[in-house]
Amino acid sequence: MKKALTILVRILAAAVFVLILCAVIWREAAAAVFHNLAAPRAALPAQESWGGGTVYEKIPYSDVSPSDYLDLYVPDGEAGDLVVMVHGGGFVSGDSQTRQARLVYRYFRDKGYAVASVNYRLAQEAVYPDPVADVKAAVRFLRANAEKYGYKADHITIMGESAGGYLASMAALTADGECSDVPFIGEEELSQPVSGQVQVLVDFYGCVELGNMEADWKSLHYPELLIKIANSWASKDVLNGYENCESAFLGRNMSEMTPEEAYTYFPIYYAQKNLPYRDDLSIYIIHGDADITVPMMQSLRFNDMLSDLLPMEKVALRIVRNAGHAADQIYAEEELERIRMFMEEGRE
Repeated sequence: MKKALTILVRILAAAVFVLILCAVIWREAAAAVFHNLAAPRAALPAQESWGGGTVYEKIPYSDVSPSDYLDLYVPDGEAGDLVVMVHGGGFVSGDSQTRQARLVYRYFRDKGYAVASVNYRLAQEAVYPDPVADVKAAVRFLRANAEKYGYKADHITIMGESAGGYLASMAALTADGECSDVPFIGEEELSQPVSGQVQVLVDFYGCVELGNMEADWKSLHYPELLIKIANSWASKDVLNGYENCESAFLGRNMSEMTPEEAYTYFPIYYAQKNLPYRDDLSIYIIHGDADITVPMMQSLRFNDMLSDLLPMEKVALRIVRNAGHAADQIYAEEELERIRMFMEEGRE
């Protein structure tokens, strides 16, 4: 018995030593893991109730798929500008009522904005560019029906988190004729086309460089095992046999593409093509520095490249200290208030 206890103590001591050694070697990764595990959580009710306006649930915006619907929140009185929220979920999961979507629409509807939370087809149902086209159809539908539901649609802000950050960025940076094959309900009855152009883009830690994340993790010296564990939630069945979520979204393994080909799927590709002809778009990027799902470097590069295309006051980057992927700290009132102020400055 004494011998067995001695062996157990030695094993535990060895395990502790290995953990300490790993924490020293990969101290940045260890700190990120700690902050993810210790992150505070905001209280959200199990059931939504809102006495400040009208809620329209699951409004279909396109007949292409039952997945093409949105939830709309319109404050009482004179509603302000429209905010469009696009949920995340690695292109393969999530819906219009994810935790992050709720944190966004609850804040902005209480500040007098009309807010639409958009559902779209996931990769199991449709691959690129269809989910982008879904989101753009939702924006056009919302602009065309502004008078019906009672809000302003001349200055639209689109927001997206994670995979939704990619979709929102694509919707904001592509031209009206790009990725726009999905018609919205009632579009064929209109005498004039409706623009899907938005005036503000808010990118919450978006995966904006598909296929580049592995190289980013290596440059950050994050161990491969950690990244695999952190992102192991997507099963092979969900991925339809593809190597990762991005490949499932594109319907093709990204490892089979050249860097030049992969670049044509990046939002910055469309920004470089279209922003020289636009002067009405403002972009706010926010990312946590403890993110172990989408590397913060994606947002840093996105900001740098956009800053070369737009005036300084039109692009803002916010790094939230000790915040992980989709962490509630990113949606704290002070962070959302910073975003709201940026939106209002662009309105002037």
